[in-house]
Amino acid sequence: GESSNNPSNSMNHGANNVTAGGGGDEAPPDTEPALRVLSFYEQGSHIAFACYSEDENEIKFEDAAAHNGTDTERIVQGVLLETRPNLILVGNKVVANAPLLECLTTMHLGAEDGNGGTSNGQGGTGVTQSAEGGAQATAQSESAQTDTSQTAATIPYQLLKSSAFEPRQCRSVILHKLRVLTLMRHPMTANQHDDFAHAQNYTAGPHASTQPSSNFHSLASIINFDSPTLIRALGSLLTYLRNTAFRLEEGFTVTINNIRRCPASDSFMRLEESTLRTLRIFATDHHPLVANNNVKGRSYQKSKEGFSLFTLLDRTKSKAGRERLRQWMTQPLRDVAKIRRRHVGMDLFLHPECHPAVSLLLERLSDVGSMDSILLRMQRCCAQPNDFLVLGRMLDASYAIIATLGGELREKAYKLDRENRDQQCMDTDDGTIPSVSETGREQQEYPSVAYIDELLRRCHVPVIRNLRERMVSVIDEEVTAEAKDHVVIHYGFHEELDRAKETFETLDETLSEVGRQVLAKHQDLISLKVVFLPQVGFLVSIDKRQHAHDETTNTFPSIPEDFEFVFVQDDDAFFKSDEMNQLDEEIGDLDAFIKDTEALIVSDLEEEILECESELRITFSALADLDCILSLAGCAADLNFVKPEIASAEEGVIHIENGRHPLQELIVNDEFIPNDTMMDNDNRVMIVTGPNFSGKSCYARQVGVLVYLAHVGSYLPCDCAKISVVDQILVNFGDVETCSVPQSTFQRDLTAMAGIMRKSTPNTLVLIDEFGKGKCCFLFTLVFGWNFQPLFY
Repeated sequence: GESSNNPSNSMNHGANNVTAGGGGDEAPPDTEPALRVLSFYEQGSHIAFACYSEDENEIKFEDAAAHNGTDTERIVQGVLLETRPNLILVGNKVVANAPLLECLTTMHLGAEDGNGGTSNGQGGTGVTQSAEGGAQATAQSESAQTDTSQTAATIPYQLLKSSAFEPRQCRSVILHKLRVLTLMRHPMTANQHDDFAHAQNYTAGPHASTQPSSNFHSLASIINFDSPTLIRALGSLLTYLRNTAFRLEEGFTVTINNIRRCPASDSFMRLEESTLRTLRIFATDHHPLVANNNVKGRSYQKSKEGFSLFTLLDRTKSKAGRERLRQWMTQPLRDVAKIRRRHVGMDLFLHPECHPAVSLLLERLSDVGSMDSILLRMQRCCAQPNDFLVLGRMLDASYAIIATLGGELREKAYKLDRENRDQQCMDTDDGTIPSVSETGREQQEYPSVAYIDELLRRCHVPVIRNLRERMVSVIDEEVTAEAKDHVVIHYGFHEELDRAKETFETLDETLSEVGRQVLAKHQDLISLKVVFLPQVGFLVSIDKRQHAHDETTNTFPSIPEDFEFVFVQDDDAFFKSDEMNQLDEEIGDLDAFIKDTEALIVSDLEEEILECESELRITFSALADLDCILSLAGCAADLNFVKPEIASAEEGVIHIENGRHPLQELIVNDEFIPNDTMMDNDNRVMIVTGPNFSGKSCYARQVGVLVYLAHVGSYLPCDCAKISVVDQILVNFGDVETCSVPQSTFQRDLTAMAGIMRKSTPNTLVLIDEFGKGKCCFLFTLVFGWNFQPLFY
């Protein structure tokens, strides 16, 4: 049978109350809020949502990548604000992921959205276990409320634990139980019917298929069936709806008006996997031996980044900088002001007068490691001695970088801004700068200084300085580096620990002296040694072959009476004596005391470091941004890139003079021929024709790559450019052949085109290469013109 999403028991999470569904009175039918159920699934760095709204009778979904906790919070908050659910379905992975579950149960959504959603603490919150039975799930979703007396503010939705995330079942439910009215065939006008009838004369034959098209063809134009996270989120949502809101439908079919992706973010450009692959933004080269690729549990990775835009732009010096650059390239900006701010930083670092300071920055950035990894190991109480050494070098490097930014580099920035300001005054008629606000005036008159000051504001210098001084006073870094297996505390930090170490260092001499005293006291003994064993204490060791050992009774007749036998190992017998007991009391287990005391001191130091976690993350996040800007600036200097002019979306302009494909020109050396691109609101479509091997596909990719790089904040390989921000880049290049999809090549082409038409907006850049390849020209022209006729008229 099918796995349902019905609650049966409950569990607590933090301060949020969790109920089994009987905590409140049932709302009257006329005041019951509309159902808005959200299914949530995460796998690795991918997060997927699917939300059904009863008011609109539609499903919204989102599939995104989260590179860190900040990305996760941003994605979760954006989807919750967009959908405002009153019930969220989660799986075992989400329940087991404490940070993610905390994010879901503490996210503040703001005021009521007007569709029945509340954010004043009157809704329920909890994680409820799933069970069988659709009727129980309906009753639960209608009546489950939490007791808000235990918490001052709660989230306006309930969390329901679902087990319906099995991928095959989810895919089957989507293909066979989802019915979308807007995807059904619309009636054609008379002219359109005649046109398609004329086209069928060219394509229809005696073997033409008369079977109805599969649901896959229409859904694949919207849903990415190659995304396992999205399929599981959407499939779990449909399973819940079949057992609740649509349980009376024939065949338990979920019939909705529309299914669509959540609107694109106002902050970042949306990129699909096909776009990343076609523009070759990232490229993974796998090991020839398939068994070595992506094997769980291996400490090494056999795949590496191939020839791509990322490898071209990646000149970062730190691991954090490399990770931040990857994040920048997966989240291109749409904010014109933020893009221009990156350009300001690149202008400053590219100036010849700043090159000495930039060299110092690059040298110290190479000492910056991954702060997130170190803090994570400390939180899990598994930090290694090398983590403290690396953290010390990172603090030293960060302090030097901040000093360079706030000293020499800021002076250069002020000088350059002053010269540019004087030049602008000379260029104006009255010799003055137009009046703006104080903040705007600072950024306009002294943009480089404002950029440096913004970086410095994010760097918590007092925290770094105090923490570094504390670590220097606690840890002996030279001895720790030599020991490698434990952290050595600096001499003078802990007096009792210092005395114990001094005693331990002279322990051999002490034991030799005590041994001579014992041997003088017991002259019947031929020879002996005094040894120390951790956890056992001080012992007298004698050679059993020299002292008449009776192996039958395991006794020593010639041993003094005050010697207490302990154990035998090989040819040595070990005893306790009065002198050994006295040593135990006076000296004790020095090794254990030293290790325990050092571990306690290191634990206290870890707590002090974690108390500064927020300041450390913010500081090294700023340094990662600095590393990325320096990387982009270095790439621009070496590859002859120029700064583009970034325009608003309303201008709708893409003007590029002598543009070059940054990857293609590296392959063909000096033979690459630059190309121009002129598009605006009056010329929104470009159709490029030409013979084979003339560069049509390369030109289309070039336009997409340059527009993409402009949103990353990079300079461009061209003579000059003016580019407006776009919300997304959609492509249909048909460069992937597969037999795993139940579609012909032409059908996949049509499905991709249908997806572009449904996803695109007036502010979307669309790149199409050889649509309808292999078919008759009339059919291609007819389909293409019919789809794009709103742009022509």
